[in-house]
Amino acid sequence: MSRARVTGAWSRLRYWAEEAWGRHVSQRELYRLLDGVRAECKGRTAWVDELTEGDQAGFLRRLGGRVRSDRAQEAGGGL
Repeated sequence: MSRARVTGAWSRLRYWAEEAWGRHVSQRELYRLLDGVRAECKGRTAWVDELTEGDQAGFLRRLGGRVRSDRAQEAGGGL
């Protein structure tokens, strides 16, 4: 095998390793950001886990009423 072929193969291998490492680092950073977003979301919605079934039913009932009211206003042209 000629020296040029070995050098070319080594360059391709080095390039491949650099690219793989770059992907690893960027994906690790993205996962770290995603973990932060998940933790923040979980913190903001923790109160939902503490609701009783009665609280949940009342919440959904009021939400449904509000949606119907908004739809009626949109259908009537008033905002």
